Amino acid sequence: MTTDEVGILTDHSAALAPLKTQTAKIEYALEHLPRGCTVEDVRRWLHKQGQAVPTSSHTRAIVNKWRARNGMTDTAGHALLTPELLAKLDEADKAVPAELPAPAAALPAAELPAALPATELPAAEPPAKPAKPAGAKGFYAVALMSIGVSVDTSWRFFEQRLGITDVVERVVLFSVMEAALIACGWAMRGGVRRDGRPGPARLVAWALTAFAAFAAFSLSGPVAGGARVLLGPVLGLVMLHLALGIEIRASRQRTTTWARIGRELRERLLSLLGLGDDGRDALARTRDKAALRAAKLAIASPWTPRRKARLRKALHASHVAHDPVQRDRMLRELGVLQHADELAKISQPSPW
Repeated sequence: MTTDEVGILTDHSAALAPLKTQTAKIEYALEHLPRGCTVEDVRRWLHKQGQAVPTSSHTRAIVNKWRARNGMTDTAGHALLTPELLAKLDEADKAVPAELPAPAAALPAAELPAALPATELPAAEPPAKPAKPAGAKGFYAVALMSIGVSVDTSWRFFEQRLGITDVVERVVLFSVMEAALIACGWAMRGGVRRDGRPGPARLVAWALTAFAAFAAFSLSGPVAGGARVLLGPVLGLVMLHLALGIEIRASRQRTTTWARIGRELRERLLSLLGLGDDGRDALARTRDKAALRAAKLAIASPWTPRRKARLRKALHASHVAHDPVQRDRMLRELGVLQHADELAKISQPSPW
């Protein structure tokens, strides 16, 4: 290493020393590294400067934010809008000759064909159509197919239980329920597309399902009747609800209170299980948990069952022997746990 390189390293180390947070240090590294540097380049550069190396996920999140803030979100073969490039573009705009023709929109109508033929005018793009919800058609199809089971049940029920043997009369009578189910499904679909709610037709559909269950149990008993109900109107109504749910999620513009409560409960459950979306992958989560477990076992009581074996296993799983970042994380956890009793002794200034 030359004297100049040593001096540069010393300057960077001195500049990094006053920075208290890893975010500030990573941003400093990004400002002094080439624009096309990777996350690992930043971590190696910080390690070379004698700084604590942040995790890959933490570094990646800060690098992405810094690039987005500096107009570097698109690096796939496009020039970055750096201050130098913007200055060159401004100079190029000033150097445009004044004799250039005015834009087509500023020309009079009589001069427009001579300056810009109508055939060369860019065609107006049609408005983008809203995306159709994917998956709803399949549920609608299954809902219609399930009516076949309900039709068979109603046909046999009107013949064997009500004694209606005339074919025409039976078709007219039993088709009432199936037609009513189809009408309710159509009304629910229209209500969902109009205001996001199925409306009162859903209650009528469930009432018809209850009547179909009565007819099936009366015709075939509890076992075969249950199969007729589950594969008939119940399956059709459930499929219809799934299709309508897809359409609601595709078209709804606002979040309801129940949706917010469900999302909050889901996020809290994932956080409780250690699966919160913080940018870490599964391997990083496993190693972080193992590092914390190793720190706890290191200060655990000697009477802890299989303490040494569990400690060795945790150290091996945390990968601290090969990853300086993970080793630093474990040592920080250990320091916090060792001096937890001194937390209450720290004197803090009054906030008032």
